[in-house]
Amino acid sequence: MKVMPDEPGMRPYAVVIALLLVTHPCLAFAQSQGVSLPPPTRQLSGLTSDEANALIIKLQVAQQKLKAGTFQNFELLAGSVASYDMTKVSPRDVFLKVPFAAVWSIERVRTDNPLWQPYRLAYAPTGLGKLYWDIEVTLGINGNIEQVVMTYRPPAPS
Repeated sequence: MKVMPDEPGMRPYAVVIALLLVTHPCLAFAQSQGVSLPPPTRQLSGLTSDEANALIIKLQVAQQKLKAGTFQNFELLAGSVASYDMTKVSPRDVFLKVPFAAVWSIERVRTDNPLWQPYRLAYAPTGLGKLYWDIEVTLGINGNIEQVVMTYRPPAPS
């Protein structure tokens, strides 16, 4: 019994078909489990990659300073639907646990106020299509963090 065809032109097709047959069950399992992986690159809207990285670094520095006990002068709010367990966690604990480098979406929010620049970030701790953190970060005119509002919410209907 021949597994691979003898003709040299058919070999690439046979390899592709074999790979599809091997990976198909894995793909079907992931879809049946409702697993949706985040995009391989961060989704940006209204800002450059450098601006997004600078924002992430500001948030990480704020986390480090807060962990170290350094006074941080920005408002920090977190909440969720009343019945979700995330309402039992303090805003500070939520903020300290978010791995901001894993945020999959960052959007510069339009504003008419020249003193404030809001950004909206999305972090899905258990994968896309599931509950996620909608994070609004507001920078002041000096570029410092003025406010972080984190809301744990269900995904948009698909």
